[in-house]
Amino acid sequence: MEDQKVIETIIANSISIGVIQTLTQLGLIDEYVTESQAHKAYTKKLVNDWRHKRWIVGYPSGNTTRAKFHYKRSELETASRMLSIYNTIPASRINQIMQKQIR
Repeated sequence: MEDQKVIETIIANSISIGVIQTLTQLGLIDEYVTESQAHKAYTKKLVNDWRHKRWIVGYPSGNTTRAKFHYKRSELETASRMLSIYNTIPASRINQIMQKQIR
């Protein structure tokens, strides 16, 4: 029963990532967000941590007076969902469950 909940959590987070990517590709939301927008939505600490882990990339904006970097919304959302999954389920537990499902 617990394995079922873990798999449901992983699938729910995967679906939310897919929704963001679909909306971006349809042009309903912007793909790029400024550094200040990213910090406001996800906190400066998390954005810097994700950059350090190389989960996201800071792209030069070309306009240093307004923002040094901009980020892809899809990368930010993926990093946010990855963090959510890892906070809920340890990586070793995810691997165990996946091995059971493959057999």
